Amino acid sequence: MHLLPSLTVLATAFTALASAVALPESESKAIESRTYGGGGGDKCLCEEDANLLRDAYVRMISAWNPADAKYLTDDFRDTSGSINILIGKPLDGSVPTFANKQEFVDHMTVMPDNLPLQVTFSTFNCKYITLIWTATFGVAQKAVRGIAVVGTVYDKKKKMWQINSLDVEWNSMAYLLDIGGSYQVPGQP
Repeated sequence: MHLLPSLTVLATAFTALASAVALPESESKAIESRTYGGGGGDKCLCEEDANLLRDAYVRMISAWNPADAKYLTDDFRDTSGSINILIGKPLDGSVPTFANKQEFVDHMTVMPDNLPLQVTFSTFNCKYITLIWTATFGVAQKAVRGIAVVGTVYDKKKKMWQINSLDVEWNSMAYLLDIGGSYQVPGQP
């Protein structure tokens, strides 16, 4: 059975679901949409900007450079059960992994991820970029596979698209092995 078609459908569904989420009033005032394409009246993120933000995300995770923080909104948030389980935060979604840009930047400056991300699939719609990635690194050299939904907004003052949210999940057990940890499957000695 080939998983790529199923994952493509899953990623597309995540992107469609994400696009249906309404933005809070405070964010909607800072957003401007641009019209692209053949007159359908659709106001969306264009491919060039989607690729720019996708590549910025990959750089932030693969080789942190504080200059890339310009791609994050001040009210940026990152939510990941995969990270939360490793750092002891609640898994129920009640607490973001990083509640704002400064928390994310502080973490990345002190303890950057530096994961060798390889994007294996990417798609976008008007406000969201969805990508599937892999990274093999560390002690165990186990391939970690993940999915990221990147929320975007257009900042009128800065005249640029920015990342305002990340929702990221991956194989936490492979990651744990790669960073030198271990686990035991329940019911096994």
